[in-house]
Amino acid sequence: MDGRLIIDNKRRETNDKLVSKSPATLEPIGEVSLAASSDCREAVLAAKRAFPAWRDLPLAEKKKIFRRAKLALLRRSDEAARLISIEKGSPFMESMAVEVLGGLETVDYYARHLDVAVRPHKSRAHQPLFAHKKNSFRFQPLGPTLVISPWNFPFLIPCCDVVSALSVGNTVVLRPSTSTPLIALLLGEVFLEAGLPAGVLNVVCCRTAQAEEMITDPEIQTVMFTGSVGIGKRIMELASRNLTNVVLELGGKDPMIVCADADLERAARGAVWLAFMNSGQSCASVERVYVAEEIAKAFTDRVVEMTRAVKVGDPRDPGTDMGPMATPGQLRLVEEHLEEARSKGAAVLCGGEKPAGLPGYFITPAVLTRVDHSMRIMTEETFGPMLPIMTFRTLEEAAALANDCVYGLTASVWTRSRKTAAWLAERIEAGTVTVNDHMFSFTEPKAIWGGIKQTGMGRSHGLYGLHHLVNNKYVSMDFARNKGALWWYPYRDPKPRVIRNALTVLHQEGIGRRLKAALALLSSLKMIRAGLSVRSLVSIAGRFFRR
Repeated sequence: MDGRLIIDNKRRETNDKLVSKSPATLEPIGEVSLAASSDCREAVLAAKRAFPAWRDLPLAEKKKIFRRAKLALLRRSDEAARLISIEKGSPFMESMAVEVLGGLETVDYYARHLDVAVRPHKSRAHQPLFAHKKNSFRFQPLGPTLVISPWNFPFLIPCCDVVSALSVGNTVVLRPSTSTPLIALLLGEVFLEAGLPAGVLNVVCCRTAQAEEMITDPEIQTVMFTGSVGIGKRIMELASRNLTNVVLELGGKDPMIVCADADLERAARGAVWLAFMNSGQSCASVERVYVAEEIAKAFTDRVVEMTRAVKVGDPRDPGTDMGPMATPGQLRLVEEHLEEARSKGAAVLCGGEKPAGLPGYFITPAVLTRVDHSMRIMTEETFGPMLPIMTFRTLEEAAALANDCVYGLTASVWTRSRKTAAWLAERIEAGTVTVNDHMFSFTEPKAIWGGIKQTGMGRSHGLYGLHHLVNNKYVSMDFARNKGALWWYPYRDPKPRVIRNALTVLHQEGIGRRLKAALALLSSLKMIRAGLSVRSLVSIAGRFFRR
């Protein structure tokens, strides 16, 4: 895999190198060039130079590029999944089904719907005096966008963010995690193959200091970041210097509520996969389960049984279900959460151990009971294969427990009752709530992504998410044949009386006073017509009769 930077569609090698290692075997995978400050600045300037032409490129041409990118990724899908498995540590099947397929669906969606994403929306005036104006909302690109992507989904997350930004006409500088740089460079190669114009997408692997320089670069108009709360706050601080637009997704502590009438087998199977997929290293993993008391034992027994069957091992082996943690630091954090919970009385029913004979950052998936909200494993983002289970007695208690958290990304409700599902979905504080499933919405291109509280700000993905990456511009056109508005200078009579009568017609309760004011307006019709359009008069009459 080519480890050189991609700047202005050219590959660039630097003297400063980073060795990428497998988290499963701790063996070197490849060498990657690290960008100096001058390289990063050049990438930003390349994105700036490319912006006007990319912004104005006809949609039909952009769609062709996206379709070619999809086909290039499809051709290299096995290569991409293998690289994800080796560099990040997820099993090949998982890498293909979640990251590669998710990326293909995202590119395909925007290739088909670019015109919808940027189409102006007409807006009829509510104010009758403005009824003749032609109004619209237009969604215009802001300019160079800095995407700072994490290591936990090193292909899917940058793919979604990059394609979202490109689809609305922005250009991009992608700064991937230094833990998984080769995967991001492969994404850049896919768009090179697709014929993306020079400078529209630049991929620069760099250290923190250089990343911060790009955040504060006045040419950067938007920063899209996925990562920890602490780094997100630092990015906000840096972005404030230029009032740069930010979209921050800073993690979650996602709850799963299992109601008494839930399909027990489906809920248990869902909990195991949704907690341990990607070794639990997803901001939308199930990180805490609240189960109704009356089914808690049966549910927990089945979860433990299935957890013990999860095969932990080398992600390159066909039978592996769960690979290693991606970094040693993340493994240490998971172990700390587990030990703290155990010291406070939690029961570890299975897992939480290092498998014998595996040299990498491995830990077996664990199920815990006798947990409460005094424990970090129930309140802080663990980001690992830990599944703590608490019980609840009432739906009100379940909602309160789910909301007792500083995060608000996603949540799920497991029930056969549509009424129960709707009641809980309305009360849970999260950016997304799903029923009898969890986490899938990240790979649904039409869904938005993001949350509330310390999960961050802004949204990405889908048509609503794209609104956070553009200038939402209001445009109003007035070609009425009059000499100007009624309320323009001069203010002498009868203008004040006309305005008072108009206020009465539009807003007064009771037909008598409104009818009297309407008749007074008719007597001033010549005066009014000098400053109002026919459409405005029709709109005022319509408002009169609607009331």
